[in-house]
Amino acid sequence: MPLSIQQLQEMTSGFAATGHVCMQRPNFPQNPVMLTWTNSEGSTRRFRLWVFEITHGGGERDNNESRIQITKAPTLADGMDHDGAIDLVMGYSPRRRVLVAYDRRWLEKRMEKGEGSPSVQVREEAIQAAVVEGMHHLTKQANFGIANIVTLTPEYFPEYLSNHYALLSGEMEATRVRNTTEIETSLWQFCLDRGFHFEPDLLARYVASITSKPFVILAGVSGTGKSKMAELVAEYYSLTETTSAAAPSQPDPEVGNEFIFVAGEGVVDKSRFALVPVRPDWIDNQSIMGFVNPITGRYESTLALDLMLRASASLEKYKDATPRYFMLLDEMNLARVEHYFSDWLACSESRRYQPDGTISQQPIPLHRHAEAKTSFMGRDGQSATDISVPNALAIPTNLIVTGTVNIDETTFGFSPKVLDRSMVIEFNDVDLDGMRHGATATEQHNYRFPESLSPFRLATTETFQALPLETHDHLVAINRVMETAQLHFGYRSAAEISLFMQIYHSILPEDVEDTAMLKALDGALLQKVLPRIQGNRARLEETLCTLLWYLRDLSMPGSNQDIRTIRCEDTASARLPKSYRRGFEMLERLRGFGFVTFFK
Repeated sequence: MPLSIQQLQEMTSGFAATGHVCMQRPNFPQNPVMLTWTNSEGSTRRFRLWVFEITHGGGERDNNESRIQITKAPTLADGMDHDGAIDLVMGYSPRRRVLVAYDRRWLEKRMEKGEGSPSVQVREEAIQAAVVEGMHHLTKQANFGIANIVTLTPEYFPEYLSNHYALLSGEMEATRVRNTTEIETSLWQFCLDRGFHFEPDLLARYVASITSKPFVILAGVSGTGKSKMAELVAEYYSLTETTSAAAPSQPDPEVGNEFIFVAGEGVVDKSRFALVPVRPDWIDNQSIMGFVNPITGRYESTLALDLMLRASASLEKYKDATPRYFMLLDEMNLARVEHYFSDWLACSESRRYQPDGTISQQPIPLHRHAEAKTSFMGRDGQSATDISVPNALAIPTNLIVTGTVNIDETTFGFSPKVLDRSMVIEFNDVDLDGMRHGATATEQHNYRFPESLSPFRLATTETFQALPLETHDHLVAINRVMETAQLHFGYRSAAEISLFMQIYHSILPEDVEDTAMLKALDGALLQKVLPRIQGNRARLEETLCTLLWYLRDLSMPGSNQDIRTIRCEDTASARLPKSYRRGFEMLERLRGFGFVTFFK
């Protein structure tokens, strides 16, 4: 089955992420899909893509098997690679945002036969490998011999086209291909050059968090750089993702007979970031979403709503090719989060996939008037124009929200509802020696920070099923421990933990041998599970001691062992050291004060 125009645009969205402008798109979907690409060096390449939607294997086939049905092929008269265009056969799964590049010999056999619609299968684990790795190579037995297949996400599509023969044959390792144009400065060095030394692992967990769950809470000591890290990350990804293709000044691509991409120049789009200071008097969502002024009849917008409208317009125009937008809620717990953010929390969690691969959600109601005008601040932050405010607005999926919090007598705590819908990262370690003596890029420890953020995708059951079996068993055991205190997590959190682990694991140094993803599991527990722990000693001590035992040994204590005798030993010996160390801090406070929360 051929793809729709929208699906073809999603499939080719990697060009925008690598700084290319779409000058033309096809008028209607049909095979072959013609694609002409001029790169930054002025070299032009042409392709004839025979693209089919990936569907379930059909019949009595295994549920883990998917396939394409080759219903059309080059004619014998034209032959392969006609008129300088290279013929490639591919599949695309809109639901999972994964392309599958197949051995051309399947296409050649169909061309020679001239009839029929042969199917080509690929296993689900190979598709999920692309989600985790970006690009994955495999081989399988075909009727013409050993065949090659490469699975990849759209962000890697330009790199695949540049090296399709070497990647498909296995001469070039798929796992070593970068998905963007070369950038001299990594995210860690970018922050360091601006005077901020963030631990690479902390930065890696933040990037993985905003990619997997675009609502992150940064908590800790005042002045440790929470707001600055969020701002610098937004600036970096505005720099590397913003292209002429995403700039509103660029016209829509012309409608023609093919895709035409040309190299563009990146710029920093400051309108994609908004610093929103939270005030103690925020009691409803009007401080975020605005309201109709009963005197003037006009809609009073806010910084947050302006950003949402810009993000929504970009999403509507560029679909998955749109860049990310960033909102920073500064001191977000000066007011009760549930009071001003409840609509946001509810509507963002209503998101779900439709059968066609699109994401639906409940919008946030704004007003009930026939029309409401507002003064909309332009991209330069100065000029304003009148626009109509919609009656309801869906939360743009390309928007990332980060909230910074300090915990003291002037602030409010967080309910389980808020914590369940966010990722929590602590800022409490202060390295004054590092501040005095500085740091160098060699301290990055080979973390593989992405140079662009992939488009939003929901964590699903399939995400959870893609975890290694050993990792799955650890999550099940830990959830059973948490259940004894009614602090266990649900299906949504399990899927979000899985997605975070996959992304975080892909950022970790490549030389780390961790097939069970234990380091990623450690980070996920620290950010998603431990923040759930709150209560008194009678309720929590036994559960927390059992949890610490498991974090140390990755096994449950024996029936004859007194779990309350556990002591804080060298954290290096623990299997999940970060969560183990933080859990012991909580246990000591529980025993000392009789009550504990995750936040210090």
